[in-house]
Amino acid sequence: MSEVTRSLLQRWGASFRRGADFDSWGQLVEAIDEYQILARHLQKEAQAQHNNSEFTEEQKKTIGKIATCLELRSAALQSTQSQEEFKLEDLKKLEPILKNILTYNKEFPFDVQPVPLRRILAPGEEENLEFEDEEEEGGAGAGSPDSFPARVPGAAIFFEFKHYKPKKRFTSTKCFAFMEMDEIKAGPIVIELYKKPTDFKRKKLQLLTKKPLYLHLHQTLHKE
Repeated sequence: MSEVTRSLLQRWGASFRRGADFDSWGQLVEAIDEYQILARHLQKEAQAQHNNSEFTEEQKKTIGKIATCLELRSAALQSTQSQEEFKLEDLKKLEPILKNILTYNKEFPFDVQPVPLRRILAPGEEENLEFEDEEEEGGAGAGSPDSFPARVPGAAIFFEFKHYKPKKRFTSTKCFAFMEMDEIKAGPIVIELYKKPTDFKRKKLQLLTKKPLYLHLHQTLHKE
């Protein structure tokens, strides 16, 4: 193991412990921030090209799954519902896996998938990845159920976040997300949010924001 990799694992471990400590102390804002920052770093490593990473593809997949679990714990801390939460004791099971990622060869303890690899524009190609400032009062918010239609154009399921603009008197798309067909499986999933307009061809995707903001879903499949 190179010094660079050793240092990286040490930083990841320290960040993981900080987040878990904040979580156990009830400092939820700090815990959420730490989890999301670490998740973003892990996701970047999981998406790194083979020649730019010292980790194998299987190790990067595990790293991506740990990132997903961090996002799920972060979402649980922000949720008002106690059902289907990803608990702190669950998350703590991942610390030794992350610490020993180079030698870990067992089955991952949770049925989750890494955030899917997609073409993200490089920083030089980005126009504006921050939230746009809009002046609307009242009406449906981006996350309200009646403003969250799903479409299935071909081989993916798209989710569009809509919001009503009272001054202009029409409903606008705020952002969108999508799932590939192989991502349709029972259990939790974390998918990225992209800037409008909805790109059904998925040729030129731009993240909605530089912040670690995702759509968290829990899928339940029913057989007819």
